[in-house]
Amino acid sequence: MVLMQGKDLQKDLKERKIIKVPVKHEIEPTHNRPEDLEKAYEALKSALGEEWVSNDINITVAYARDQSVVPMNHPHIVALPGSTDDVVQIMKIANEYSIDVTPYGTGLNTLGMTIPPYGGILCDMRRMDEIFEIDEENMYCTVGPGVTFAQLQTETLKRGLRLINPSTSANASVVSNIMMGNISTLANKYGVGLDHIIGYKVVLPEGKLMVCGPKAYGADNAHLPGPGPDVRAFLRGSLGTMGIVTELTIRLYPEPNELKLVVPIYDGDDWSYIAPALRAISQRNIAIENAYFQNTYMGIFMGETNLEASKLIPLLPRHYVVPVTGGMSIEEVEAKAAVSEEDIRKVAPEFDFMDWETVESISEGRILGVDKFTKFFRESVRVQRVKGSFFVGFGLDHLDNLVEINKKMMQAMTTQVGSDDNVFSADLIATYFQPYDMGRLGFIEFDIFIDQSNPEDSLRTITGTIAAMVQSFKMGSGACFGIWPLIEGAGPLHDLIGFIYPQAGTYVDTFRAMKMIYDPNNVCNRRWEYDTLRMKKVAF
Repeated sequence: MVLMQGKDLQKDLKERKIIKVPVKHEIEPTHNRPEDLEKAYEALKSALGEEWVSNDINITVAYARDQSVVPMNHPHIVALPGSTDDVVQIMKIANEYSIDVTPYGTGLNTLGMTIPPYGGILCDMRRMDEIFEIDEENMYCTVGPGVTFAQLQTETLKRGLRLINPSTSANASVVSNIMMGNISTLANKYGVGLDHIIGYKVVLPEGKLMVCGPKAYGADNAHLPGPGPDVRAFLRGSLGTMGIVTELTIRLYPEPNELKLVVPIYDGDDWSYIAPALRAISQRNIAIENAYFQNTYMGIFMGETNLEASKLIPLLPRHYVVPVTGGMSIEEVEAKAAVSEEDIRKVAPEFDFMDWETVESISEGRILGVDKFTKFFRESVRVQRVKGSFFVGFGLDHLDNLVEINKKMMQAMTTQVGSDDNVFSADLIATYFQPYDMGRLGFIEFDIFIDQSNPEDSLRTITGTIAAMVQSFKMGSGACFGIWPLIEGAGPLHDLIGFIYPQAGTYVDTFRAMKMIYDPNNVCNRRWEYDTLRMKKVAF
């Protein structure tokens, strides 16, 4: 008998509130029932092999959370398919026993989208990491869902080509990120990830296989889709709710021989110059990349630690517009850079331009010097990830509106959480503007840096982000790139969609109807119920 100060320790521990893995996620469940989970587990072992299926808590805990502040939740079973046929078997077993399936690329998520709200099967795609084809002449490639950006970028650069890497980590899944949206500093010239899709192979929720794009009718991937309707948009932005992609064909682009980074800076409080500068570069269409950053980002990029970054930030100009030109020769890129600088001076005369020697001297000896800066975004795909954890918000609107939207979001954040005298203050929003579609539209991202080990800080982050996003929506900014499928069924938030965004309301209604047709048993990334059209729990 173990005693502690006269107490029975084992009894004392039992009486305490200890957080354990939930054995039951729903009242009177119709999915993921214990007896069905056991049958599905045995069927999966038979179909995939015992080594690729597990219900061990020591395995499932690795999938229970991500870098977001979304509470952890374990899957009941983890399955690692090695082929399209394996995925077909998983979906058929899931339908037979009414088990939810959550697709999982590499798990790099800041919003809890791969955390299964009701448990079920976590379908980890990492084994399917084959690069099936890189067509150098027609500039496209076909990859499996386990292929990472670092893996694919390495192979394409060997051939003088490149893919459009996103603002994410190097070991993010190409398929997962591109199917969701994939915004990047190259979006103005080449579009977002969804614009790069040529075709794909997808296992539908009932286990049927569908091919989209030119391959659907036996043509080469270099051909345009058709004749007949183009159904490639069927899955774009559905976030694993309409099926699991097992092969994806995307466009590649030429890698220029030379690059030149122009560094326009502005240290004032007037943000009105930013949108005209971005639009001028966008509409000239000679820059490969074009984006706006605050000094917060620049300090983080150059500092090796948060402490060093906090010292750098106040020393740096507040506003940066970053156009990057590319070409076959030094003369070509310098000529393009000169034109970009002239265009900015015409519409935003308050901007100064840092000469190259100054930029190099500031970054000398830093973990991310200027010689590495463009590669950081364009080629390394964030091998060096921004330090710490952060929560992200975003929106899409006319480029001219982004400055005022950002201002209101910052005010809402401060009102909600307060401010302090730290460089990384509680209400700090690091802002990033990305022109899109030749400057007709603009994407805004704001990142809030948090300490996940501090519950109070996490709570402040969530409430502050919600306050900022509500303010953004009130001003007409739209949530974009595949978020709407997760809002379906989210109570009052869903009900407001039709009033705030009539077009989005129509989209969500269409998505709901398609989901109920193609996933009649509601097993594919289940979030809401067909009978009530509501979520049973708060789950993002």
